[in-house]
This record gives sequence, C-alpha cells and structure tokens, in this order.
Amino acid sequence: MNKLTVTLGLIVVLFGLGTADALFTQARLPDPDANPSVAVIRPPDERPTMVQKTYGPDIMETIVSQRFAFDKTGETSLIERIITDGTAVESLTLMKDGDRIGLAAWTESPRVKVYFLALKEALHTSFSPQVQDLIDETQREPGRPIQNLLTFFDPAISEERLVFVRVRERLFEFHIAQGKDDVLFGLIEELTK
Repeated sequence: MNKLTVTLGLIVVLFGLGTADALFTQARLPDPDANPSVAVIRPPDERPTMVQKTYGPDIMETIVSQRFAFDKTGETSLIERIITDGTAVESLTLMKDGDRIGLAAWTESPRVKVYFLALKEALHTSFSPQVQDLIDETQREPGRPIQNLLTFFDPAISEERLVFVRVRERLFEFHIAQGKDDVLFGLIEELTK
C-alpha cells in the first residue's frame, strides 16, 4: 500500500469522524438568558463564577528559550486534516544549529479531547505492519497535568517519528527528524508542563 492510498484513506476516515462528531454534538441546553420568560432563581449573593482555563507555558516563548530557530512551514500536519470545524492550527519547522529538528503543530480548544480521540482512531486503523515503537498511554505524574500520549514510527505514514500529546486544552503534533529524539523530547517536556 503506498503513502497516497494510506493518506487518502486516513482523510476519508477523519472526515467521516468529523462529520459524525458535528452531527452528534449540536444539541445544546436552552440558554435561560436568551429567553426572558424562563425564570432563573439565584440566591442574592450567588454570582456566576468563571474559571479561567490554563493552557500551560507560552509556546513561542518556550521554543525561543530552548534555543530553537523556527520558520513557518509548508508541511501539513495530521491534526490539520482532522480539525474540520475552523479551529486554528499553528505549525512551525523547528531548527537548531542550522539543522532541521522537526515540525511542531498545535491547536488550543475545549474540544482537544475529541480531536485526539478522532486522531487515535484514524491512526490505529491506518497503521502498517512496519509500525514500530508504538506508545499510546495516559500519563499521570505528580505535579504535572494529565497527558494523553501517542507516539510511533510508521514509514507508511511518515518518514519521521510522530508524537501527539493532549494536555489541558492543547493538542500538539511533533514530527521528529531521525536522530533528533532527545533534542525534541526536551522541548516537548517543557511545552507540556
């Protein structure tokens, strides 16, 4: 099976998952503020509280502080292919000491868990018999946020190791150039604090 066939199959599966997700998640509870005839009773001192979501470290600041150079990339990430609802995906080619280290792509959204599950489903059905070093786990370390990690090398999907990390409301995708694992995993560690 060639890469084009695998890629097209992956796109079809991702599109189908995205469409199904959009159809099944359109239901919303009625907004009492939108309909003045609906009474909402609150005690006088109760005020709605807003919880500020924390996304984690500043991505660009962390990339610069870790001494990476970067450039806007012409490469397409896999998460760009599964996110069909208009959510922005950023991507950069990462370099260090004049060498290309890999690709970093990310998105921030309350829906990153849905995106991650759709991505996992599509990838697990697309793996070739040559897939190596597959890790698919939820990591719970003291003092760190819970993370979902999927990493593997499959030459039928990419010539580079792929790493996907869902942490808080961010989903990261990394392509790691051969022999650059330690360099890029150091950055991944910093970005997912």
